[in-house]
Amino acid sequence: MVHVTQENISLIDVDLLISECIQANRGKLAFAYFISPFIADFKIPTALIRFASNVINVSDVENFSDLIGLLIHYGGKVYVVARSPLDLKNTTISPSFIRKQVRMLLQLHQKRCEIKFNSRLHAKVTVTSQGVVSGSFNLTESGRFFNLEEGQFFPNVEGESKKNYLEKLAWAKDLFENRSRPLSEDDLKVTT
Repeated sequence: MVHVTQENISLIDVDLLISECIQANRGKLAFAYFISPFIADFKIPTALIRFASNVINVSDVENFSDLIGLLIHYGGKVYVVARSPLDLKNTTISPSFIRKQVRMLLQLHQKRCEIKFNSRLHAKVTVTSQGVVSGSFNLTESGRFFNLEEGQFFPNVEGESKKNYLEKLAWAKDLFENRSRPLSEDDLKVTT
């Protein structure tokens, strides 16, 4: 287990996704589950992706959604569980953030991500074939760069970390497959 804070979460996120892109590009199993009530696109600092340019083509990657699209391009599968914009519209969440969530979900839907919603979702977890990041941070710019956040990273390696990884993977699959509802057109038509 590795302690995760706002200082290293973006590095771990990008590293996990680039590793998945490399796996997919080599024809190996590659996937990502993104579980976060709130989700909005954000710019990735160039320094975080520059090191991957010798291995895969990251020339068009500027935002986190671009990196997700690259994983799909190479054959990886992406699964998202979030709160529906329909649920958010009747809360104190700002209308401008709800519009950001709708834009991100539309982008991910157009990139062929599988998207589902859970109105009770509070968990924030990213699961890939390489590891799990679990903590307090939403999949947003604030959650990745500005808020004071805390969490853990469990690499998919032998020992106790492997046990934790497999438990989180099973939980994410169950949440996606059995405890969340599919995206409907109405979810993305929210206007505020």
